[in-house]
Amino acid sequence: MNTDKSRVNLELLANAVPGALYQLERSPDGELKFNYVSQGVEAIFGCSAEALSHDINLLSNIIHPDDLQSVLKSMHDSARYKYRWIKEYRVIRNGKEAWIYGHAVTIQQDDGSTLWNGQMLDITERKMLELKAEENQRNLMLAERVGGLGHWQLDLKTGLSKWSDTMYDLHGLNKAKTKPSLALVMDKTHPEDRQALTEAIEAVKQSGARDVEHRIMLADGEIRWLRESGIYRTNDNGQEIIFGTTQDITDYKELELKLRQTGGSDENTGFYNRRLMLQSLQRRFSLFQAHSEYQYYVLVVKVADDVATLKATSHILRNSIRDYDIPGSLGNGLIVVLMSTLSADRNNECLNSVREQLTQQNVKHKIALECAQVTDLRFDDVLVRALH
Repeated sequence: MNTDKSRVNLELLANAVPGALYQLERSPDGELKFNYVSQGVEAIFGCSAEALSHDINLLSNIIHPDDLQSVLKSMHDSARYKYRWIKEYRVIRNGKEAWIYGHAVTIQQDDGSTLWNGQMLDITERKMLELKAEENQRNLMLAERVGGLGHWQLDLKTGLSKWSDTMYDLHGLNKAKTKPSLALVMDKTHPEDRQALTEAIEAVKQSGARDVEHRIMLADGEIRWLRESGIYRTNDNGQEIIFGTTQDITDYKELELKLRQTGGSDENTGFYNRRLMLQSLQRRFSLFQAHSEYQYYVLVVKVADDVATLKATSHILRNSIRDYDIPGSLGNGLIVVLMSTLSADRNNECLNSVREQLTQQNVKHKIALECAQVTDLRFDDVLVRALH
């Protein structure tokens, strides 16, 4: 009576745990059979415990054909080397693919047979999330390579970084031989741009977000232009972290420099004429539409359309903007500067400086700084907002 009661209690316990409990035996001649399998196996394999106990060959039609040989080999190795059996594999259950996790203690019997006492669990939901995450990671890596874009994380206390694979390519470095750090980036950065990079790191701690454009020097002497955009955060442990992206903008920079050197200047300001300026505005706006995280700022100045006023205004602007800001004249006293930095604070400093100098020289003007919005369809939308 007590034995029967214990058997009932064990059966109730086995059917109460997640998944299915089982004992599988392999005879010395390789024949497999279930000595015991709990009722939970029906939710795992889609067939009853009784059916499996009578015909284990049912599994050959249940385990995914691409995984069947791998499962059998893993069991063979477990028996041969006497280690715990652990395996994730697919099954076809009621016509649908599902993922199963199996684990068991391996026991060698005196007669040469092998016993596996273990458990099977349905991990389909977890596995789908893992596979989706892996797919997203692959897509991210592909998108980064296509777009010349990498992402990184910098620990401000240690100076150590974590890089995506594309970051190594951007810097011309071998991942296996490189330990990313702020010191490494500084070493690769062009000497004339290191101060700007240092200032950007300090500024991001104050403003929460910052960008900077700088050159790096590759081992073969090639110079590349990179645009870094960072966001400052403190984690749960109080560590100061900057999360950021890096994009190769070499082609864009070289094109802008080439345009500057090939004429097309407005005769009164020396800036881009209307045609070249509109081309530059459109090119940068197309970049913004593809990567809206790289903001698009324009400084718009409206003054009297006479030679003296235009020359005085262009002199003030030339001394106030940065080397890679792009100024142009659109005619009728309208001057537009396409700002090279993504920082609102930095651009506002330029705005205030120009406004103050124009006022000091009694130049009547209207001036505005405008930022593109994701709802803008053309760069004209940005100019219209600035003018109004």
